[in-house]
Amino acid sequence: MNQQKQLGSILLQSSNCYFVSLDDKENITSYNKAFQKLFGDKPLQEVHFPALLPGHLIKHWRHTISQLNKNESTPGSFIGHIGPTQVVNWEIAAYDIDSKLTYELIGTPVTSAGQSENELQLKWLVNDLEKIMSSSLDIICTIDEEGRFITISEASKYILGYTPRELIGQYYLKLAHPFDVGRTIRAAEKIKQGYDSKDLENRFVHKDGRLIPLMWSMKWDSVDKRFYGVGRDVTDKKKSEQELLDSEGKYKLLFYKNPLPMWIFELETLRFLEVNEAATESYGFSREEFLQMTILELRPDEEKQRLLQLHKLQGLNTPVHQGYWVHSKKDGTLMQVEITAHQLDYEGKRAKLVLASDRTQQVLAEQEIIRTNERYSYVSKATFNVVWDWDLQLDIIEWNDIAVEMFGYTSEEIGDVKWWQKHLHPDDRERVVTNLQRHINDRHHHWEDEYRFTCADGSYKHIFDRGFIIYDENKTPLRMLGAMQDVSDLKSNELKLKELNFSLEKRARELAESNAELERFAYVASHDLQEPLRMVSSFLQLLEKRYKEKLDVKAHEYIAFAVDGAERMKGLILDLLEYSRVNTSKEEREKVETNKIIEEVRLTYNNVLQETNGEIICDDLPNVHGTRTQVMQLFQNIISNALKYRSAEPPIINITYKKAGNYIEFAISDNGIGIDERFFHKIFIIFQRLHNREHYSGTGIGLAICKKIVERHGGKIWLTSTPGKGSTFYFTLPQ
Repeated sequence: MNQQKQLGSILLQSSNCYFVSLDDKENITSYNKAFQKLFGDKPLQEVHFPALLPGHLIKHWRHTISQLNKNESTPGSFIGHIGPTQVVNWEIAAYDIDSKLTYELIGTPVTSAGQSENELQLKWLVNDLEKIMSSSLDIICTIDEEGRFITISEASKYILGYTPRELIGQYYLKLAHPFDVGRTIRAAEKIKQGYDSKDLENRFVHKDGRLIPLMWSMKWDSVDKRFYGVGRDVTDKKKSEQELLDSEGKYKLLFYKNPLPMWIFELETLRFLEVNEAATESYGFSREEFLQMTILELRPDEEKQRLLQLHKLQGLNTPVHQGYWVHSKKDGTLMQVEITAHQLDYEGKRAKLVLASDRTQQVLAEQEIIRTNERYSYVSKATFNVVWDWDLQLDIIEWNDIAVEMFGYTSEEIGDVKWWQKHLHPDDRERVVTNLQRHINDRHHHWEDEYRFTCADGSYKHIFDRGFIIYDENKTPLRMLGAMQDVSDLKSNELKLKELNFSLEKRARELAESNAELERFAYVASHDLQEPLRMVSSFLQLLEKRYKEKLDVKAHEYIAFAVDGAERMKGLILDLLEYSRVNTSKEEREKVETNKIIEEVRLTYNNVLQETNGEIICDDLPNVHGTRTQVMQLFQNIISNALKYRSAEPPIINITYKKAGNYIEFAISDNGIGIDERFFHKIFIIFQRLHNREHYSGTGIGLAICKKIVERHGGKIWLTSTPGKGSTFYFTLPQ
């Protein structure tokens, strides 16, 4: 017993509801933490509870407790301000303990804490309406999905002989006549599928053994997972109708002052017979305008046919929930309303009483939830990733079907968080679990990690996991949503790419070393070969000079051939030396003024230009970034070739440019002999010549040097040419 009391105390103290006990003088004797928080540090023990209420609510409080019966199973209810701003819905019960009266109060916060006085009046009126309903001879109850009574009105005592306390928690089918059980179960299933119950009739066994025929109006709420029902003893139907007429005064109060729109319309003509003030305020029509209208005029065209069809099907004299409808206000605004209707006789006419609740925001919110859930469902099915949803409060995880495909486990094998932790790679487990827990403890919203996960066949997959953590207003973690991506192939490709990069880097180093060796060889070879050639040339010249008179013409001719060959060999060596120096130049790159380069080239070839009446024409050229000596050599070699391979006409060399991204594209055109397209690929190769030495001098290395200079500056070189009409050489250099 002490343990039960201790458990009850813990539950009271940890609850978000307000629990207060009062003595017979209405002084506070005990309360929980939630109630204390409303008043900060203010001491509340022995405080007179009515003193905590606004003055205008004290009368309502007195009326409420005066209606209580000691130890009655149905408590009274009361809505009012408490504390600085909180509006609370109180349930109050009175008990006689040891001949002393004690009041027990349970308060539930009303969600919209800033309610106006009119809204409080609404709560009171609804509260009064609930009392009137509970005083009727109809059974009003809620039944859970298992078929047990959750709540039941006091009418159960008069109709079935059982008090609500005796029935709450009992299966309603135990009260049904055995012959009616099957039909009742089938009807309940149809109601859960959306069918309205208008004439569900069965027989319940009275406590004294009598059979009571009941007519039920039932509604299933898929959100609350419960049935809401009204059961009427049809043998006492006339008496109930008379009692309804006797309560006309209360009806008028509830009708005209009800904060929810209400109206009465004639079933035959559908014309309004009466409306309340809330209806005129909500819809914008005056009472006189309403009374000239039919209920069809509140509906858009697409709803009118549905309404007419409903009235053909319905003819009950019981309150019927008629679902959600679209109504149109006077200004054309549409709103979603929930309709409850009751058939009655009004001024000698068959009519219906209608109560309309504006549910526009609720419907929009529900539609958005449905759309969100649908999107989540579709994404979960369409993705190649494992999508998971972890309830951090219940420690339950849900996985989509991809988890079965990705890891090979059956859906029964895939379990909770412990299952996931168990199958992490042993080398990754502690790191991943610690990192995840740290993110939750530190109230981070985003978490991601990479790890290896064990598949059903014992292999491992590399997983990239990412999650989003949802907290409540108190920063308490509630849920975590995430997705797992299989990156095994990516990891494998990364490894292969690393190996390939390592191989390429090694090959690049080897090529660089090889090129350096070749350049050193070319430099050394060309430099060392010059000395023997000078010696050969000198001794041949001495031989010719000393034995000039003794040698015949043929000998002189041979000596001339040898000297010429030595000179040509010297030229080749010098050009080879120049070619090797392109990549080994230590000259820093700088801004190079190409206009000055062209002026220097003009001075270099001034004599040739005068002899041939040639001309170099160029735009105002931009500056480039490069090695000045090599840029000079580039322009000079191309212009030199244009002058060398000229036609019979005076040579005209035209230099233009255009921008190409971060580069300048130069074009040097001439009107020379041109080059056959078949040889375009050949002219940039070292020592490749297209003409005999007898016609044109040179070693065939000039354009090879040009290509090497351009490529060393990160550019490209190419040409277009037409034999007999000239050539255009294009190359790019950085700005």
